[in-house]
Amino acid sequence: KNSHIYDLDARRQIDSELAARTIDFMTRQSKAAQPFFAYVPLTHLHYPTLPHRDFAGKTGAGNFADSMSEMDFRVGQILDAIDALGIRDNTLVIFGSDNGPEFRRPWRGTAGMWQGTYHTSMEGALRVPFMLRWPGHIAAGGVSNEIVHITDMYPTLARVTGALMPADRLIDGVDQLDFFLGKQAKSNREGFVYYIKQELRAAKWRNWKMHIVWEPEPNAGPNHLETPWIFNLTQDPKEETDVGTENSWVRGPLRKMIHAFQESLKQYPPIPPGAPDDFVPKANL
Repeated sequence: KNSHIYDLDARRQIDSELAARTIDFMTRQSKAAQPFFAYVPLTHLHYPTLPHRDFAGKTGAGNFADSMSEMDFRVGQILDAIDALGIRDNTLVIFGSDNGPEFRRPWRGTAGMWQGTYHTSMEGALRVPFMLRWPGHIAAGGVSNEIVHITDMYPTLARVTGALMPADRLIDGVDQLDFFLGKQAKSNREGFVYYIKQELRAAKWRNWKMHIVWEPEPNAGPNHLETPWIFNLTQDPKEETDVGTENSWVRGPLRKMIHAFQESLKQYPPIPPGAPDDFVPKANL
């Protein structure tokens, strides 16, 4: 029986166990000369933020800082294991996050210069760390502000592994391998639409953002804007000043992108057979 009681003390041990099991898995695959894919969802920086006992109090700056210190250590354990197995040059390592900081106190985090937390459509919710290491393929030290979406990982990794993409359905992601390899300076994606549940909240195109529904703080209540607000994210990273009147041209490419996505939903409904009609995502533009 491979189970035990899950309580707060057990939670403190999750990331140490994830790292140990990942290293064991990589070791077994490497010894068998078999390729592998390891997904390692480190947990401690998600509330409740409780570090392993070995890291509790280590930084003197509270549980969150202690948990960050532990995360750094666990990632280091995995990278060290890759090096020790002699597979560094043949292993693509991806480090990223699924969303911006937590909004609940006392675990509330910060997105730095960006406003917002997750459960919002603000830049603080959408922008996350994303780093890659693949010696001999991806140059070290590169930094980019280009847009990459999580859905892009599917076609990109399929190409890396030589897998065929399904031809019987629409794939939301775009292949970003040439961009990652430095063969092109620009991402293959110029923007994306953003939904919360079934409601379109915002759309982003290049360095512009259009909010259709304004709710910068979770649970503050959605404000369905009569005229969507436009923000220039280069000049206004905190999304404080609507510049839609003097930059009305931006609505064109943004609406074109939204329209194309919504038409794709009609052609390829993301709903199971027999689901209620109101399951389909809607937007009031």
